[in-house]
Amino acid sequence: MARRVLRWASHKFGTIANNGSDTEDMLTGKAGKDRVIKYVTGDIDSDIYLRIYRDNDLMVDLECDLITTGAPLLPVNIPLGDGETARCGFYNSAAGNVTPTVAIGYEEND
Repeated sequence: MARRVLRWASHKFGTIANNGSDTEDMLTGKAGKDRVIKYVTGDIDSDIYLRIYRDNDLMVDLECDLITTGAPLLPVNIPLGDGETARCGFYNSAAGNVTPTVAIGYEEND
């Protein structure tokens, strides 16, 4: 039986202006790894939306002021099949220029 390991990946974005957005490929499914995104977190800020896509499907769209120091991790369950890619990013609806960071916690077979 394969051992499950929790790993983390993060990305700091460059400046995202008002009404702008940016995404980054964060993780790709691999045969035999059975990758599943379990947690996501980002900067605590209003008017910034954290978005996660699996290929072209929007899986998470969360205003970042719902992330708090008391609850810094959003639990999710996003499996990635072989070749599927998770893209994470932000949409800035009105927060001035921001340089946010996203982190994902994912499990995989070791």
